[in-house]
Amino acid sequence: MFTMMKRLVFGVFCAVFLVAGVMADSAFAELKLGLLPRLSATEMTAMFTPLANYLSKATGEKVSLVIPKDFDAFKALVVSGQVDMGFANPLVYVQLKKDNASLDTLGLASEKAGTKFRGIIIARKDSGIEKLMDLKGRKLIFVEEDSAAGHIFQMLTLSKAGLDVKKDFTKLPFAKKHTNVALAVFNKAADAGGIREDDLDKMKDVVDLAQIRTIAYTDYYPNWPLFSTKKMNAAAAEKVKAALLKLRPNSPEADQVAGPAKITGFTPVADKDYDLLRQAAKVAGAL
Repeated sequence: MFTMMKRLVFGVFCAVFLVAGVMADSAFAELKLGLLPRLSATEMTAMFTPLANYLSKATGEKVSLVIPKDFDAFKALVVSGQVDMGFANPLVYVQLKKDNASLDTLGLASEKAGTKFRGIIIARKDSGIEKLMDLKGRKLIFVEEDSAAGHIFQMLTLSKAGLDVKKDFTKLPFAKKHTNVALAVFNKAADAGGIREDDLDKMKDVVDLAQIRTIAYTDYYPNWPLFSTKKMNAAAAEKVKAALLKLRPNSPEADQVAGPAKITGFTPVADKDYDLLRQAAKVAGAL
């Protein structure tokens, strides 16, 4: 009888120890946040460490940063479920979402210009180009094939205007940078070009903006989303979402936590908010 009692007590002790261990592991679970590497790993780490620390404290889960070597490596991390969350430009998000339905938006990054952005199409004032239909037969230049505001947005705008984006104009080799697009237009190497709207004023020391005309504006599109992957459980996702939405744009806390990443805060966002971008990406052949 005494032996049976000892066995029972020992069994209960082991069960309690096991449950306590599981709870401890859960309490200190690590959430990995993958960042699209638009800058060097050193720069990205400095920019986003305050946000990771804030999310760790707010959720009770350790949040660590994962910065892959390039865009393809980032996509691979998300698809394979090696990260719990991702932060990427809107085009990369919709590309990933296409074949990974489990991705879910948690928060929309707000920048100095707001939560939405758009592209423009520029030409020289002496080019004779005043409207989109004037681009027929002309030479156009854009930033990159997958540049949202430097190519993708413009393709839908041109298509809506009645232009065949595959036949009605010549598309020059991609310029790689928004500044290079402006220079090509200014120097008459291209008749017109597409760049992000808020990048034009930044070029006042590079080109004479008095010679440049904006002939069209694209639609507005939502900014970068922070999203969950298939690796993240629902409870953790809700905690992260709640913590992000407490960082109201331009609030003192958001400035301290997200400011180093050039983000003014976070607002709610739904996957359907990116439907117009999906339409533009299909026209451009990027989706």
